[in-house]
Amino acid sequence: PDEDIDDFRLEEYAGQLKRNGKALEALLGTYQQGQILKRGVRAAIVGKPNVGKSSLLNALAGFERVIVTEVAGTTRDTVEETVKVGNVLMRLIDTAGIRQTEDRIEAMGVERSRRAIENADLVILMIDGSQPLSEEDEEVIELCEELEHVIVLLNKADKPQMVEPGDLPFMCIIRCCAKTGEGLEQLADMVDTLFENEMPCDGSILTNARQFDACRRAFDAMQRSLHSLGLGMT
Repeated sequence: PDEDIDDFRLEEYAGQLKRNGKALEALLGTYQQGQILKRGVRAAIVGKPNVGKSSLLNALAGFERVIVTEVAGTTRDTVEETVKVGNVLMRLIDTAGIRQTEDRIEAMGVERSRRAIENADLVILMIDGSQPLSEEDEEVIELCEELEHVIVLLNKADKPQMVEPGDLPFMCIIRCCAKTGEGLEQLADMVDTLFENEMPCDGSILTNARQFDACRRAFDAMQRSLHSLGLGMT
């Protein structure tokens, strides 16, 4: 009481809690970007058998990572390769062609393909543009239709085209040829657009689950404190 100190006011604490809460909320929003920077974008290449998925992986990887044949169903398991597409590090996952099959081993590969779609940050849906849409195409389209990030590649652009972008319920569509590399630059530009988020000006970013959980608990504690202040607690 002998010192010249301003009267204590709970409103000042409320303002500070709100400011710090907003800062933590912004930091929590960087977690997904931090995961992408740390491990790369999980990108599943999907489509019916023999549509060019393995050829695309080989073209982006720059070497023959996967066996490519004219025989449908060659790929029976997921094959992963880390490459840089545009400015984005990507973990490309070549999947088994999705279709109904009596082959037990191929069926297991198809099930893994479905799980890869569910867990992917990005789905690259390949369709043979030189052939009319088949029931197998429609099945894969239905699996991908509600996903946030989907890029459709109308492959085999070196042949007469029978599928138009307007036939598909997606926004991001590119004509390409996995064998010649046509359209791959457009793919890189589109990937950059989808995953180019602004970094915080101070460079702060969350990159692991432990950091995210600590910030989330701190944010929750601030919200509880503000609620208590609102109730008139001392």
